[in-house]
Amino acid sequence: MLTDNHGRIINYLRLAVTDRCNLRCFYCMPEHGLNWLSRAELMSYEEMLRTCTLLVNMG
Repeated sequence: MLTDNHGRIINYLRLAVTDRCNLRCFYCMPEHGLNWLSRAELMSYEEMLRTCTLLVNMG
């Protein structure tokens, strides 16, 4: 079972698949000062799938 630094059990996975969201929520996308990553810096589908598979297998 995975836990965070406060001892709480982590029972979910949130995977941000892109940094190009246009909703501009104030808590994750400030209006200014945020540079988007290049396509080469984003995870590929295969990397996302592998990451999710590994984390699911960890509990």
